[in-house]
Amino acid sequence: MNIREVDPNDFLTFSKEKPPHSIIEQNLIEMGGNGNRGIEYKAEVLKAAGWNHGKLTSYGTHSQKAADAFNKIREALSHTTDPKEVLEKLAH
Repeated sequence: MNIREVDPNDFLTFSKEKPPHSIIEQNLIEMGGNGNRGIEYKAEVLKAAGWNHGKLTSYGTHSQKAADAFNKIREALSHTTDPKEVLEKLAH
């Protein structure tokens, strides 16, 4: 997947361009099977990537940590789109 690197400012500014973390989230939800299963998969991947805040915490609150987590996911997605393999890559 060709997704640009996530910058901490992406969580703090608005743009006409869809931010990369939104693209990553959308891909994760689709990979997880959409609906509740997709949302659960996205949460599992974010946790594996180092995002340990609850779903009520906005990414902008901890923008550097969020960017780091999304960039780890971005790197994993550049190698595979298999849901299990993404989680395995993040575990290492």
